Amino acid sequence: MAEEIVDVVIHVKVPKKYAETFKKDVEAMAWYLSHKDELFENMKKLKGIMKTDKSWKELKREIYEGIAD
Repeated sequence: MAEEIVDVVIHVKVPKKYAETFKKDVEAMAWYLSHKDELFENMKKLKGIMKTDKSWKELKREIYEGIAD
């Protein structure tokens, strides 16, 4: 079942030097939230394929940080 997507407009005041970073972080979080089911399914398919000493949580964090960059 697809969820309804809506536009949300938020006005905040941040220091000018952080404005672009703040905007990118919020957009990355919104992208993640709208794609999290798809990402989770892909991660489940990949589980056990990569040989790593990292925990599942560490891998999830790295994937999210890669999206946010």
